[in-house]
Amino acid sequence: MNKIKAAFIATAILLGVGGAFAMKPCLQCENSQQYIWNGTGYVAVGVWGVDYDCLPSAGVCTYYQYDPFGNPGAMAPCRTGSYTPLNVK
Repeated sequence: MNKIKAAFIATAILLGVGGAFAMKPCLQCENSQQYIWNGTGYVAVGVWGVDYDCLPSAGVCTYYQYDPFGNPGAMAPCRTGSYTPLNVK
């Protein structure tokens, strides 16, 4: 009986540790440098909510570099909407 109890406890511990690692947040695109397409290339735009906003609409608002080391310059869509600068200098 004690062996079965120990097996259940060990299984519960392993499932708890495995579940903790499974719930660990991964790097999201919002945490990366954001870029917009200006017609000829990608331009860095700054901080969302400070320098720019993405108003609700169809389309891609900003892009990010999804693999800066293996494939530099390759961009993927991140935020959706319409790019709107906030602090025009």
